[in-house]
Amino acid sequence: SFDVNRQLIASYVWELPKFTSLGFFGRNVIGGWGSSGILTLRSGFPYSIFSGLDYSYSGIGSDRADLVGNPNLSGGRSKGAQLAEWFNTAAFAFNAPGTFGNSGRDILRGPGLETFDLSMSKSFPLRFGHFAETQKLDFRAEAFNLFNHANFRNPDNTITDPTFGQILQTAK
Repeated sequence: SFDVNRQLIASYVWELPKFTSLGFFGRNVIGGWGSSGILTLRSGFPYSIFSGLDYSYSGIGSDRADLVGNPNLSGGRSKGAQLAEWFNTAAFAFNAPGTFGNSGRDILRGPGLETFDLSMSKSFPLRFGHFAETQKLDFRAEAFNLFNHANFRNPDNTITDPTFGQILQTAK
Protein backbone atom coordinates (compact mmCIF):
# COMPACT_ATOMS: atom_id res chain seq x y z
CA SER A 1 0.00 0.00 0.00
CA PHE A 2 3.03 2.29 0.21
CA ASP A 3 4.62 1.35 -3.13
CA VAL A 4 5.80 4.36 -5.12
CA ASN A 5 6.90 2.92 -8.44
CA ARG A 6 8.01 6.21 -10.02
CA GLN A 7 9.57 9.13 -8.20
CA LEU A 8 11.86 12.01 -9.05
CA ILE A 9 13.26 14.38 -6.45
CA ALA A 10 15.68 16.98 -7.78
CA SER A 11 17.26 19.84 -5.90
CA TYR A 12 19.60 22.68 -6.73
CA VAL A 13 21.59 25.43 -5.02
CA TRP A 14 22.64 28.44 -7.08
CA GLU A 15 24.49 31.55 -6.02
CA LEU A 16 23.74 34.42 -8.38
CA PRO A 17 26.72 36.53 -9.41
CA LYS A 18 27.44 39.99 -8.04
CA PHE A 19 27.07 42.57 -10.77
CA THR A 20 29.98 44.83 -9.81
CA SER A 21 29.88 46.63 -13.14
CA LEU A 22 26.45 48.05 -12.20
CA GLY A 23 27.84 49.84 -9.15
CA PHE A 24 26.06 49.97 -5.79
CA PHE A 25 22.74 48.78 -7.26
CA GLY A 26 24.30 45.75 -8.93
CA ARG A 27 26.42 44.75 -5.93
CA ASN A 28 23.91 45.29 -3.13
CA VAL A 29 20.42 45.04 -4.60
CA ILE A 30 20.27 42.57 -7.49
CA GLY A 31 23.58 40.75 -7.02
CA GLY A 32 24.69 38.18 -4.49
CA TRP A 33 21.37 36.38 -4.03
CA GLY A 34 21.26 32.65 -3.40
CA SER A 35 18.50 30.42 -4.67
CA SER A 36 17.68 26.81 -3.87
CA GLY A 37 14.78 24.58 -4.76
CA ILE A 38 13.35 21.09 -4.60
CA LEU A 39 11.19 19.52 -7.30
CA THR A 40 9.19 16.44 -6.28
CA LEU A 41 7.29 14.31 -8.80
CA ARG A 42 5.76 11.06 -7.58
CA SER A 43 3.26 8.52 -8.85
CA GLY A 44 0.17 7.76 -6.79
CA PHE A 45 -0.20 5.15 -4.07
CA PRO A 46 -1.97 1.86 -4.86
CA TYR A 47 -5.27 0.92 -3.26
CA SER A 48 -7.82 -1.90 -3.20
CA ILE A 49 -11.57 -1.79 -3.73
CA PHE A 50 -13.64 -3.11 -0.81
CA SER A 51 -17.25 -4.26 -0.91
CA GLY A 52 -18.10 -2.85 2.53
CA LEU A 53 -20.02 -6.01 3.41
CA ASP A 54 -18.93 -9.17 5.24
CA TYR A 55 -20.11 -11.66 2.62
CA SER A 56 -17.16 -13.94 3.43
CA TYR A 57 -18.69 -14.38 6.91
CA SER A 58 -15.20 -14.10 8.40
CA GLY A 59 -16.12 -11.40 10.90
CA ILE A 60 -13.31 -9.15 9.66
CA GLY A 61 -15.33 -7.04 7.22
CA SER A 62 -12.53 -6.37 4.73
CA ASP A 63 -13.87 -8.29 1.74
CA ARG A 64 -12.75 -7.01 -1.62
CA ALA A 65 -15.22 -6.33 -4.40
CA ASP A 66 -15.70 -8.47 -7.48
CA LEU A 67 -14.15 -7.06 -10.65
CA VAL A 68 -16.80 -7.27 -13.40
CA GLY A 69 -15.44 -4.82 -16.00
CA ASN A 70 -12.60 -2.47 -16.95
CA PRO A 71 -11.88 -0.07 -14.05
CA ASN A 72 -9.88 2.37 -16.21
CA LEU A 73 -11.37 5.59 -17.56
CA SER A 74 -9.91 7.83 -20.25
CA GLY A 75 -7.19 10.20 -19.10
CA GLY A 76 -8.42 13.14 -21.20
CA ARG A 77 -11.15 14.15 -18.75
CA SER A 78 -11.33 17.46 -16.89
CA LYS A 79 -9.99 17.72 -13.33
CA GLY A 80 -13.55 18.04 -12.00
CA ALA A 81 -14.63 14.87 -13.79
CA GLN A 82 -11.61 13.01 -12.45
CA LEU A 83 -12.35 14.11 -8.88
CA ALA A 84 -16.00 13.08 -9.24
CA GLU A 85 -15.10 9.63 -10.61
CA TRP A 86 -11.43 8.63 -10.47
CA PHE A 87 -12.08 5.12 -11.79
CA ASN A 88 -14.98 3.29 -13.45
CA THR A 89 -17.18 2.48 -10.46
CA ALA A 90 -19.44 0.28 -12.62
CA ALA A 91 -16.53 -2.16 -13.01
CA PHE A 92 -17.00 -3.37 -9.42
CA ALA A 93 -19.80 -5.30 -7.72
CA PHE A 94 -20.42 -6.79 -4.30
CA ASN A 95 -18.58 -10.05 -3.73
CA ALA A 96 -20.67 -13.20 -3.91
CA PRO A 97 -21.82 -14.65 -0.55
CA GLY A 98 -19.22 -17.02 0.87
CA THR A 99 -16.33 -15.44 -1.07
CA PHE A 100 -13.69 -12.81 -0.34
CA GLY A 101 -14.09 -11.07 -3.73
CA ASN A 102 -12.07 -11.59 -6.87
CA SER A 103 -10.42 -8.18 -7.30
CA GLY A 104 -6.75 -8.15 -6.43
CA ARG A 105 -5.00 -6.23 -3.69
CA ASP A 106 -3.87 -2.70 -4.65
CA ILE A 107 -4.96 -3.01 -8.29
CA LEU A 108 -5.58 0.74 -8.79
CA ARG A 109 -3.40 3.83 -8.28
CA GLY A 110 -4.37 7.19 -6.87
CA PRO A 111 -3.27 10.59 -8.12
CA GLY A 112 0.39 11.50 -8.02
CA LEU A 113 2.14 14.37 -6.27
CA GLU A 114 3.82 17.41 -7.86
CA THR A 115 5.47 20.17 -5.81
CA PHE A 116 8.19 22.76 -6.26
CA ASP A 117 9.70 24.44 -3.19
CA LEU A 118 11.81 27.58 -3.63
CA SER A 119 14.09 29.56 -1.34
CA MET A 120 15.80 32.91 -1.94
CA SER A 121 18.42 34.28 0.46
CA LYS A 122 20.89 37.12 0.74
CA SER A 123 23.48 38.09 3.34
CA PHE A 124 24.03 41.76 4.13
CA PRO A 125 27.29 42.69 5.91
CA LEU A 126 26.97 44.76 9.07
CA ARG A 127 29.87 47.22 9.12
CA PHE A 128 29.84 48.37 12.74
CA GLY A 129 30.75 47.00 16.14
CA HIS A 130 33.66 45.00 17.45
CA PHE A 131 33.21 42.13 14.94
CA ALA A 132 32.39 44.30 11.91
CA GLU A 133 34.19 42.03 9.46
CA THR A 134 32.27 38.89 10.42
CA GLN A 135 28.77 40.15 11.25
CA LYS A 136 26.03 39.55 8.67
CA LEU A 137 22.29 39.93 8.52
CA ASP A 138 20.67 37.11 6.56
CA PHE A 139 17.38 37.56 4.69
CA ARG A 140 15.55 34.41 3.60
CA ALA A 141 12.21 33.88 1.86
CA GLU A 142 10.73 30.43 1.25
CA ALA A 143 7.75 29.25 -0.77
CA PHE A 144 6.45 25.72 -0.46
CA ASN A 145 4.44 24.32 -3.39
CA LEU A 146 5.28 27.54 -5.25
CA PHE A 147 2.91 26.95 -8.16
CA ASN A 148 0.04 25.99 -5.81
CA HIS A 149 -0.55 22.66 -7.54
CA ALA A 150 -3.39 20.77 -5.88
CA ASN A 151 -2.33 17.28 -4.78
CA PHE A 152 -5.04 14.80 -3.85
CA ARG A 153 -5.40 11.65 -1.75
CA ASN A 154 -6.75 8.31 -2.98
CA PRO A 155 -10.46 8.12 -3.81
CA ASP A 156 -13.12 6.52 -1.63
CA ASN A 157 -12.68 2.79 -2.23
CA THR A 158 -15.71 1.16 -0.55
CA ILE A 159 -18.77 0.29 -2.66
CA THR A 160 -21.27 0.88 0.17
CA ASP A 161 -20.15 4.50 0.61
CA PRO A 162 -22.23 7.12 -1.22
CA THR A 163 -19.00 8.82 -2.34
CA PHE A 164 -17.54 5.62 -3.89
CA GLY A 165 -14.93 6.52 -6.52
CA GLN A 166 -14.76 10.20 -5.59
CA ILE A 167 -11.68 12.08 -4.37
CA LEU A 168 -12.64 14.13 -1.31
CA GLN A 169 -9.32 15.13 0.32
CA THR A 170 -6.13 16.89 -0.60
CA ALA A 171 -2.70 15.60 0.31
CA LYS A 172 -0.28 17.61 2.42
